[in-house]
Amino acid sequence: MNTLMNAVETTATNNVVLNDKSSVVINAGKLLAGMEAKRISWEQGAYRVSNLELYNVLADCLLFAGELPVAESKQRSAALEAFFKERGYKYKKDSHIIARVVRAVFGNIDRRRISTYVLVLRQAQKSKVEPTQLAQWIEDGGGIQEIKLSRSATFVSPTAKASIAKTDFVNLPVLAIAKSEQLSQLADAGFVGEDCVLIAEQLADGGFAIRALVRKEGAVNAAFTALYSDIKSQQVAAKKEVVAANDADGAIAKQA
Repeated sequence: MNTLMNAVETTATNNVVLNDKSSVVINAGKLLAGMEAKRISWEQGAYRVSNLELYNVLADCLLFAGELPVAESKQRSAALEAFFKERGYKYKKDSHIIARVVRAVFGNIDRRRISTYVLVLRQAQKSKVEPTQLAQWIEDGGGIQEIKLSRSATFVSPTAKASIAKTDFVNLPVLAIAKSEQLSQLADAGFVGEDCVLIAEQLADGGFAIRALVRKEGAVNAAFTALYSDIKSQQVAAKKEVVAANDADGAIAKQA
């Protein structure tokens, strides 16, 4: 009974302190120290335990997404696709294995969280971090968010590259109009204005023999990502030519 009464009195006292602004000011130092102690307890307790449990799940994802022989890799992809269908998730065969695994494990959570986890695991994979060392690697890197933010400022994701290239694509000159009876059979009014990939073979006379038309989003995005790289390479080359020309003009001026 005494214990219960003490608890009630303590709670009442705390409420008075919190509700009385003058008391808050008078006891500011004690209140701040108390809140700080709670924060430290939370960081070293529930927060840390929760993070370690998350790191263990991510380590399992990293292990599952490891390199496999071709036959086993196909079996894994088939299992992933079946799992996605069971859960009602949209399955993208062309996405990175780590992205597919993380999506399967974490489901329909915030896309930003999934993107962050995928980024961290792909960075870990590039750094050849073993799954058993992932938790320590993340902590050494300052945590998941710090690792995410540590990317190069010039980093451009493949999705962003494809999007940028699509914008540039609209302004590129038309090289040729390809039209034939066979291509017309593959055309569909529902795809007017949509992008596609024409796979062709260059001929000896300088022409191109179109042998296939592909509309899959992954293939189209891959083509635009490659186009982005080509455009950037051309821009870098053009910039070097301008710099070289300016240097040459400067040298001639000095000689004169």
